[in-house]
Amino acid sequence: MVFEQVIEGKEQLFDIVRQNKPESFGPALLKPNRLRNCTILIVVLLHAPIVAASGSHDAGFWKAIREHNFAVPEHESVGALVLEIADLAAETDPVLRDNCGYEILAAWIYRDNLLSRDQLEALRRKLLPVMISHIGESETDTVFQRSFSALYMSILAAQDLRKPFLSAVAFKEVLDTALRCYADEKDLRGYVPKKGWAHATAHVADLLKFLGRNPRLSAEHQKKIVAAIAQRCQTVSSVFVWGEDARIAAALLSLMHRKDFDASIFDGWFKSLVAEYKELWKGPDIDNAVYISVRTQANVLSHLAAKIAAQKANELPKPFRDALNATISQID
Repeated sequence: MVFEQVIEGKEQLFDIVRQNKPESFGPALLKPNRLRNCTILIVVLLHAPIVAASGSHDAGFWKAIREHNFAVPEHESVGALVLEIADLAAETDPVLRDNCGYEILAAWIYRDNLLSRDQLEALRRKLLPVMISHIGESETDTVFQRSFSALYMSILAAQDLRKPFLSAVAFKEVLDTALRCYADEKDLRGYVPKKGWAHATAHVADLLKFLGRNPRLSAEHQKKIVAAIAQRCQTVSSVFVWGEDARIAAALLSLMHRKDFDASIFDGWFKSLVAEYKELWKGPDIDNAVYISVRTQANVLSHLAAKIAAQKANELPKPFRDALNATISQID
């Protein structure tokens, strides 16, 4: 899935891409001002009105919004609706959770700028605790709420880059919660048959990508992000096969484009990975857990190197690029 890409300078701020997604968005999704033409809007309202139900809304209500280019239904409060949409994160129906919940929030928050600072903050407060609700469980449906709450939160983090609304305290709360997700999440499934994407690792990476671009991020925060990603890669039970490694690499790349980027925050990770690799091949038998850890880290760093190679040669410090390539060459 690729939705609206907004250019600030030379950077595409909102470039979340879902790999291997069964349900394609279509080429016209989230193009700005698609229905701002009054004639088109009048035709839509006359011929296919969206009828709002009282109280909580059913699946048909949300699907109708999506089908009408995300126009807000008459007599509805967008602030109230987004809080209700937050509950769709827990749905096991991927159409409601992903195609409706995620896409509607992206349109209303990022495309159309419909929410006030207070409304954005209210949504943040609702999403924050459910990002870690029932964390530690595995192979249960609770993963969807945690994972998609993090993905919904990534929209807020992207919007904050363009129109800041997060306080210093709120920003730290979101970052700390994202880091806890990587430390404590046990359900690392990618795509679940009939229920769609779980993808907790990828969705938290999407959130970290936008948090990593934020000017509020301190040098200490940057170290914590790298450490959390390294730990996540070191503690998986199988290598990533659903595109998580590329999404993690994108989060790491966001740190490298900062003016205050300090390449030394990677030194400890690189050294420990090389040491882990050497230890892996000392004995006659291969430790499966160690091999998975090494291979997962290698895959993430290889994706990172590929992303860096696609950048202009002078965008990142050469000593860091050399250190990254040297590390990969020693473990590959």
